[in-house]
Amino acid sequence: MAAMMNMTNLLNGKDSRWLQLEVCREYQRNKCSRPDTECKFAHPPANVEVQNGRVTACYDSIKVRSNVTTDCM
Repeated sequence: MAAMMNMTNLLNGKDSRWLQLEVCREYQRNKCSRPDTECKFAHPPANVEVQNGRVTACYDSIKVRSNVTTDCM
């Protein structure tokens, strides 16, 4: 029954845990030398809220990051 609830939440878009990315600690200290496209961690802009070292990403931005075609601009 619990598995069914989790699947329902995922399909309804209510469970965003899988969209959370860890923020680059070096980037937070302005020390990351890698561009955001090459770093495996998130480089969020200053206006994005970081909670516990993680950010919730837009699904389309994750597709772009993994070189999948998307409609997000």
